[in-house]
Amino acid sequence: MKIFLRTVSVSVCLVLITVLCISGTVMSREKRTEEAEGKYYRELGSIYAEEMREFLKGQGYADCGVTVTSVEDESGARRYIVTIHHGRIDRMTQTEKEKLLAECGTVLFPDRACSVYHKFLEEDC
Repeated sequence: MKIFLRTVSVSVCLVLITVLCISGTVMSREKRTEEAEGKYYRELGSIYAEEMREFLKGQGYADCGVTVTSVEDESGARRYIVTIHHGRIDRMTQTEKEKLLAECGTVLFPDRACSVYHKFLEEDC
Protein backbone atom coordinates (compact mmCIF):
# COMPACT_ATOMS: atom_id res chain seq x y z
CA MET A 1 0.00 0.00 0.00
CA LYS A 2 2.85 2.39 0.84
CA ILE A 3 4.48 1.71 -2.52
CA PHE A 4 1.19 2.41 -4.30
CA LEU A 5 0.70 5.75 -2.48
CA ARG A 6 4.29 6.74 -3.17
CA THR A 7 3.90 5.89 -6.87
CA VAL A 8 0.65 7.88 -7.10
CA SER A 9 2.24 10.86 -5.32
CA VAL A 10 5.26 10.85 -7.62
CA SER A 11 3.00 10.50 -10.67
CA VAL A 12 0.83 13.44 -9.59
CA CYS A 13 3.93 15.58 -8.98
CA LEU A 14 5.35 14.71 -12.41
CA VAL A 15 2.05 15.52 -14.11
CA LEU A 16 1.88 18.91 -12.33
CA ILE A 17 5.47 19.73 -13.28
CA THR A 18 4.75 18.81 -16.91
CA VAL A 19 1.59 20.95 -16.99
CA LEU A 20 3.42 23.95 -15.51
CA CYS A 21 6.28 23.60 -18.01
CA ILE A 22 3.90 23.40 -20.97
CA SER A 23 1.83 26.39 -19.81
CA GLY A 24 5.02 28.43 -19.27
CA THR A 25 6.16 27.67 -22.81
CA VAL A 26 2.78 28.64 -24.26
CA MET A 27 2.68 31.92 -22.31
CA SER A 28 6.23 32.73 -23.41
CA ARG A 29 5.29 32.19 -27.06
CA GLU A 30 2.20 34.39 -26.69
CA LYS A 31 4.30 37.18 -25.18
CA ARG A 32 6.82 37.01 -28.04
CA THR A 33 3.97 37.04 -30.56
CA GLU A 34 2.40 40.12 -28.93
CA GLU A 35 5.76 41.91 -28.88
CA ALA A 36 6.39 41.11 -32.55
CA GLU A 37 2.89 42.24 -33.48
CA GLY A 38 3.33 45.50 -31.56
CA LYS A 39 6.63 46.15 -33.34
CA TYR A 40 5.01 45.42 -36.70
CA TYR A 41 2.21 47.94 -36.12
CA ARG A 42 4.63 50.59 -34.77
CA GLU A 43 6.68 50.23 -37.96
CA LEU A 44 3.53 50.56 -40.08
CA GLY A 45 2.67 53.76 -38.21
CA SER A 46 6.15 55.17 -38.86
CA ILE A 47 5.99 54.26 -42.54
CA TYR A 48 2.57 55.89 -42.86
CA ALA A 49 3.72 59.06 -41.08
CA GLU A 50 6.58 59.39 -43.57
CA GLU A 51 4.24 58.75 -46.53
CA MET A 52 1.87 61.41 -45.19
CA ARG A 53 4.74 63.91 -44.81
CA GLU A 54 5.78 63.27 -48.42
CA PHE A 55 2.19 63.67 -49.62
CA LEU A 56 1.76 66.95 -47.75
CA LYS A 57 5.12 68.19 -49.03
CA GLY A 58 3.85 67.52 -52.56
CA GLN A 59 0.75 69.58 -51.73
CA GLY A 60 2.94 72.53 -50.72
CA TYR A 61 3.08 71.91 -46.96
CA ALA A 62 6.77 71.12 -46.42
CA ASP A 63 7.92 70.39 -42.88
CA CYS A 64 4.47 69.36 -41.64
CA GLY A 65 4.21 67.91 -38.20
CA VAL A 66 2.63 64.45 -38.48
CA THR A 67 1.90 62.29 -35.45
CA VAL A 68 0.44 58.79 -35.77
CA THR A 69 -1.20 57.29 -32.69
CA SER A 70 -2.40 53.69 -32.56
CA VAL A 71 -5.44 52.59 -30.56
CA GLU A 72 -6.46 48.95 -30.16
CA ASP A 73 -10.01 48.19 -29.04
CA GLU A 74 -11.26 45.19 -27.05
CA SER A 75 -11.79 43.10 -30.18
CA GLY A 76 -8.17 43.66 -31.28
CA ALA A 77 -9.07 45.98 -34.16
CA ARG A 78 -6.56 48.78 -34.69
CA ARG A 79 -7.40 52.39 -35.36
CA TYR A 80 -4.86 55.06 -36.18
CA ILE A 81 -5.28 58.76 -35.45
CA VAL A 82 -3.12 60.96 -37.68
CA THR A 83 -2.63 64.48 -36.33
CA ILE A 84 -1.27 67.04 -38.79
CA HIS A 85 0.15 70.47 -37.95
CA HIS A 86 1.42 73.26 -40.20
CA GLY A 87 1.23 77.04 -39.84
CA ARG A 88 -0.43 77.51 -43.23
CA ILE A 89 -3.08 74.93 -42.39
CA ASP A 90 -3.90 76.85 -39.21
CA ARG A 91 -4.80 79.87 -41.33
CA MET A 92 -7.03 77.98 -43.80
CA THR A 93 -10.81 78.25 -43.89
CA GLN A 94 -12.86 75.33 -42.61
CA THR A 95 -13.81 74.40 -46.19
CA GLU A 96 -10.16 74.32 -47.26
CA LYS A 97 -9.27 72.20 -44.24
CA GLU A 98 -12.05 69.71 -45.02
CA LYS A 99 -10.84 69.45 -48.62
CA LEU A 100 -7.26 68.80 -47.49
CA LEU A 101 -8.44 66.17 -44.99
CA ALA A 102 -10.31 64.39 -47.79
CA GLU A 103 -7.15 64.45 -49.89
CA CYS A 104 -5.15 63.04 -46.97
CA GLY A 105 -7.59 60.13 -46.92
CA THR A 106 -6.33 59.08 -50.36
CA VAL A 107 -3.00 58.06 -48.80
CA LEU A 108 -3.73 54.43 -47.95
CA PHE A 109 -2.49 52.81 -44.76
CA PRO A 110 -0.24 49.78 -45.43
CA ASP A 111 -2.56 47.39 -43.53
CA ARG A 112 -6.07 47.68 -44.98
CA ALA A 113 -7.59 46.05 -41.88
CA CYS A 114 -6.72 49.17 -39.85
CA SER A 115 -8.93 52.23 -39.88
CA VAL A 116 -7.38 55.70 -40.10
CA TYR A 117 -8.75 59.02 -38.88
CA HIS A 118 -7.07 62.28 -39.94
CA LYS A 119 -7.30 65.54 -38.01
CA PHE A 120 -5.50 68.85 -37.70
CA LEU A 121 -3.90 69.96 -34.47
CA GLU A 122 -6.05 72.76 -33.11
CA GLU A 123 -4.09 75.72 -31.81
CA ASP A 124 -5.43 77.30 -28.63
CA CYS A 125 -4.99 81.06 -28.97
